[in-house]
Amino acid sequence: MVTFVPLKGSARFPALRTGIVDLLSRNTTWTLVREGTLGVQFAGVLFYDGQAFMVPKQRGANAIAALGGATVCVEKGTSSEIHLADYFAARHLSVKPLVMDSASEAANAFFAGRCSAYTGDASALAAARLRAPGGAQAYTILPEQISKEPLGPVVRDDDAHWFERKVGILI
Repeated sequence: MVTFVPLKGSARFPALRTGIVDLLSRNTTWTLVREGTLGVQFAGVLFYDGQAFMVPKQRGANAIAALGGATVCVEKGTSSEIHLADYFAARHLSVKPLVMDSASEAANAFFAGRCSAYTGDASALAAARLRAPGGAQAYTILPEQISKEPLGPVVRDDDAHWFERKVGILI
């Protein structure tokens, strides 16, 4: 039996470590820091994504550099939060992160006009854009990406059975 448990980004690793969930899947970036310090193992890369930015089309922004000084919605406890600060600092541009507890809260804040842009994995932005008030055509995902995110399933490092190869035939 499989039970799906929705978790905020900041709650996913504690939930895995304490056994509330056995597996994280879908949108967790594989980083050396996470694997080296959190007591977890990544089982492989399912796909690569990249951190992007979504803006209202009416803003007229066509590059990330145009977001200097802007308030940007971002989900708490994600690599996107770190990359946002690092990217703008490295370019000596100011940015005001509006850090929200979940991706849905960040998207809602963005669509409510509380920030000028919303940042996260491009695939997550594309999904959020589909439910945008006024329709997806009212928003643009900028073409630049500021990271390459290897996403894959994560398990506790003491749960090695996820890595065993078993071949079976179903009749």
